[in-house]
Amino acid sequence: MARRDVRRHRGRSLLIVVMVGLPVLLLTAATTLWFTDDLDDSERLPLQLGQSQGFVLEPQPVQQRQLIDPMSQQGWPGDGTPPPARPVPGLTPGSELHALAELLGARLTEISSVPATIRSGEHFLSGLVVGADLADPSVLAPRVTLQSGRWPSGPGEALVTPQGIEHGLPSAGTLGLRALGSNGEQPERAVTIVGVGLGFESQGAAYLQPADLVTTPVTSDYAARQWLVQRAEPITWSDVERLNTYGIGVFSRYVAEHPETVTRHADHAVGGSTTVLVVSLSSLGLVLLTTLLAGPAFAVSAARQRHTLALAASNGATTRQLRRTVLGQALVLGVLSALVGAGLGVASGLAAVLVTRHVRPDLLFGPTQVPWAAVALVAATAVLSSVVAAVIPTRGLGRLDVVSVLRGQSVSPRLRRRVPVAGAVLVVAGAALVTWASFGEPHSAIASFVGGSVAVVIGALLLVPLALALVARSAHRLPLPLRIAAREAGRQRGRATPTVAAIMAGASVLVVVCIALEAETTRAARDHVDLVRQGEALVQAPAQRLGDLAETVRAGAPNLHPLVLDDLVDYSTEKGRLVLAAQRPGCSAAQIAPQLVGGNVPQSPSSACATVASFGRDVPGSSLQGADLGDLTAYADLTPAQQGALASGAVAVVDPTEVAGLPLPSPDGHPVRDVDAVRPLSLDESGGVATFARWRLAVDDSGAWLPPRARDIETVRLPVVHLSKEQWTRLVVSYSGGPAALVTTDTARRLGLPVSPTVLLARADGGISPDLEARVNDAVRARQGEATFVVERGYQRDDGLALLVLFGVIGLVILVATLIATALSQAENAPLLRTLAAVGATRRTRRALAGSQALYLGLLGAVLGVLVGLAPGLGVARVVLTTFADDGTRSLPATIPVPWLQIVLPVLVVPVVAGALAWVSIRRAPVVVRRAT
Repeated sequence: MARRDVRRHRGRSLLIVVMVGLPVLLLTAATTLWFTDDLDDSERLPLQLGQSQGFVLEPQPVQQRQLIDPMSQQGWPGDGTPPPARPVPGLTPGSELHALAELLGARLTEISSVPATIRSGEHFLSGLVVGADLADPSVLAPRVTLQSGRWPSGPGEALVTPQGIEHGLPSAGTLGLRALGSNGEQPERAVTIVGVGLGFESQGAAYLQPADLVTTPVTSDYAARQWLVQRAEPITWSDVERLNTYGIGVFSRYVAEHPETVTRHADHAVGGSTTVLVVSLSSLGLVLLTTLLAGPAFAVSAARQRHTLALAASNGATTRQLRRTVLGQALVLGVLSALVGAGLGVASGLAAVLVTRHVRPDLLFGPTQVPWAAVALVAATAVLSSVVAAVIPTRGLGRLDVVSVLRGQSVSPRLRRRVPVAGAVLVVAGAALVTWASFGEPHSAIASFVGGSVAVVIGALLLVPLALALVARSAHRLPLPLRIAAREAGRQRGRATPTVAAIMAGASVLVVVCIALEAETTRAARDHVDLVRQGEALVQAPAQRLGDLAETVRAGAPNLHPLVLDDLVDYSTEKGRLVLAAQRPGCSAAQIAPQLVGGNVPQSPSSACATVASFGRDVPGSSLQGADLGDLTAYADLTPAQQGALASGAVAVVDPTEVAGLPLPSPDGHPVRDVDAVRPLSLDESGGVATFARWRLAVDDSGAWLPPRARDIETVRLPVVHLSKEQWTRLVVSYSGGPAALVTTDTARRLGLPVSPTVLLARADGGISPDLEARVNDAVRARQGEATFVVERGYQRDDGLALLVLFGVIGLVILVATLIATALSQAENAPLLRTLAAVGATRRTRRALAGSQALYLGLLGAVLGVLVGLAPGLGVARVVLTTFADDGTRSLPATIPVPWLQIVLPVLVVPVVAGALAWVSIRRAPVVVRRAT
């Protein structure tokens, strides 16, 4: 019977398929894309280990106590200090391959990886280079594979990867390669591309990074090296424990596939699977959403069958048989909707995977994977929700008035008092539970939060009939069309309730999303720290490239003023480093430089002997830096007197009278939250002159700093010039606390101090427009692939497109639900419109009635949706806005922002649109037929 009814009423059946199948389609498509994108252990292991039994890392000086992942270590008992590692027999620098092969009884293949700067013409890219011993490429696959061309024959040849091509590298030609070393970048060497291939870096079980270039083993003391183990026997857990005593970390294929053999476990419990939680919450949301969206269709379906069911009842059919008839239709339509939605969803997910692989070949996707278990769960959930949506209309079949239905009279029975009372209790209890959960720990209270939200929704559904009845009783003050619509909805509550519920579902989701996003925006804006003053730009790039990029910025626009700030420290060496520190009265060299003499504990800015120094990065706001005088003059608008003083060798500081009331930088090294409120350390001036101590660092054989002898310390006196606070704050970068003093690069070199570029700033006299920012950013990125030219404009959301899509989907769901629900309601109201036409109602009157009914039901559902969504939305916002101090103390938000405009606008617009479409849908006079009443 159900199958025949579906075929006879194709239009209504199609609407139900759309309402039920659309959420299934979206969820299965997202699940397919997620499972394909997510690499499980069986898919990740070949990319990490190739065809080997595992890999070993370079020996460390202390013993290891690793877990399955060599990068995860278990703490040592006692004071936590690991014992020294056992020496590896025959291990000397350069003999690692032979010594480790003897220790393991295996053949080893070396793989190394190192960050590098890659130059292609005038384009620079900060990329990753993987080097591999290519004597036996078969053992490397698929970690290192050749796709086209040939294998590199030496360090002067390389394969380019799809990621490198996506980043702008050519598939043929010659590149310049500068690998990173412990003392900076190595000299550039030419590398010829001989093919295209794949290469991955992996230091542990959870890490996998695609490379830009693949070549032979990289010679750099900064390279991360490991060796693939080739032998017949697997690397067991006992082997891992034995190798750990030599300081060797091991990642074993056998141990990863047999975690039950591990006898050492983490000191803390590992949380449950996020996938299970996400799938569970998604399934629950699917049940609620589909039930509410499909409710109007099943309610109208039950109303249309009322006459047939009454005939069956008059011939002896029981209530149970009547309910089975309606539920049978729901089961057939639910199965059909689930199959259609799941099939289209899987196809859409696979299509999205193919398109993504074609558009972004650099993204790391696993093999195409359809999670059939998850798809089956979603489909079963959709079928269940369809049956649940049909259960509510069948509850009234037990009180079916056969005589009234056969006469054509159908009015909802009197409202039972216990139903709205139960609804009110559920709403209050659910709101209280959600509120309580938002004050607790998010992870432990998530079940309470979900349960409270469900209780609020169910309670609101039970209150809908009461709301319809109350509005109908007070409708005498409304205009005639709205009065008729309200009274008709009050009489036909069984038909109007699902319509209101469907609209309420979409509106409540919108409210929760709007409040949550507003809270997230507030939190992000609160936590945002301006890098520089708003309106100024910061170029983030490798320090070695800042000089070239300054010229690129200057060429980008004539009114741009770039400025490179230099550290006066030579980071490539320790022994013999020359340092300069301002003297403090009563403080020795050991007291003004404790991190260099006698200890590694940084001073606090409030310490009596904290001072301005060329090595002052350890103390926020204490560094002495350098800058080119010409660039500094244009950037800070120096006066002629200031420019002349700096040219004569003066040191520039902020005028102490202008910052005397500001607090010193945070001693914990946290970034300055307000650039305009920064206060650097001050110099001790005497007659406009500051006294500095200069000495050359020395270290002993163990690498410890040696305190300077009195005769080794030279006194340097520099005149002091004051800059205004406006000039000085232009030089402040929040994460460093800003410089404390500034000299020209010529003065620094005259004092024997090294110059190391560290920060590139830029500003324009008339401000930097977004168009100019984009143009200069493109030029900077063309010069250095990983560089960025970013103008500080305060907190800006960078997910505008995603939010637009999200709100568009939610708005579309609300509108579709409203239109379908009101269309089904209008179809059920067709006899009433015919009767009105028979007694002389014009098309304008009938349009006003149809539009009023759609407007009334849409507005009532939207208002109830707002009320239902407030409790969960405010709970989510409270969790998002809660802050935690370093000691774990929790601070709840004093107020919670609610974006009423974003909430109220759709609530008003959607019912108006639905009413307008219902008004337009009345085009011609209906066919007047004889009615029994």
